[in-house]
Amino acid sequence: MATFAANEAGDLVSGRGAEQSAGDGLGLDPSEVRLSPHNPGWVALGRRECAAVAALLGRLAVAVVHVGSTAVPGLEAKPILDIAAAVGDQVPIDDVVARVCTGGAYDYEGDKRDDGGLLFVRGKGSLRTVHVHVVGEGSRAWADYLRFHALLRDDPGARATYQSAKRELARTFALDRPGYTRAKGAVVEELLASDGRAPRPRPG
Repeated sequence: MATFAANEAGDLVSGRGAEQSAGDGLGLDPSEVRLSPHNPGWVALGRRECAAVAALLGRLAVAVVHVGSTAVPGLEAKPILDIAAAVGDQVPIDDVVARVCTGGAYDYEGDKRDDGGLLFVRGKGSLRTVHVHVVGEGSRAWADYLRFHALLRDDPGARATYQSAKRELARTFALDRPGYTRAKGAVVEELLASDGRAPRPRPG
C-alpha cells in the first residue's frame, strides 16, 4: 500500500470545487505559458477552493493553502489557481485520490513526486483553472510551498526578482510549459536559498 512516507523517498462546496465565473480571468491551455495581471478576485477564489479541497479530504487534511503567484496581490501569474494540501505521511495515496475525485470536480493527473506531489486538476473545456498539489506534511515539498508563499507575501525584493524572472522565462518558453516550469523551479530554489527565515505563513 503506497503512502506519502514511502513516496517521499525520491464557503464549502462538496465535491464540486469552488464556483468560478467567466469573468475571473482563469484558464490556460496545458501547452501554453502566459502571464496575466493579478485579478483581485483570485484571492477570494483561492480561499473558496481551499475550503472545497478541505471538505473533500475531510479528516485526512492537515492544512490546505492557496499558494503560487495568484495568491499574491499585485504579482502577475499564469491564470491557474495553485492549491497545496498536506496530509499525514502515512495516509494511503489511494485514499487521497478517492476523496479528491469524489463528485468529479477534479481529475487525477498522477504522482509528480518532487515536482508537486499528487496532482489534481480541473478546468473549463481544454483550459486548466485549478491545480491541487497534495503532499505529505513532513515532506520538503510542503515546507517549500509554505516558505515560498511567505517569502513572496512578505519580501518586496523577492517579489520583484521573481516577477522579472517569470516575465523573461515566459518570453523564452512561451510554447514550452515543461521548460518554463523547470527554469522557474531553479529561480524558486535560488530565492529560497537566499532566505534565512523559516516562516509559518498565515492560512489563505
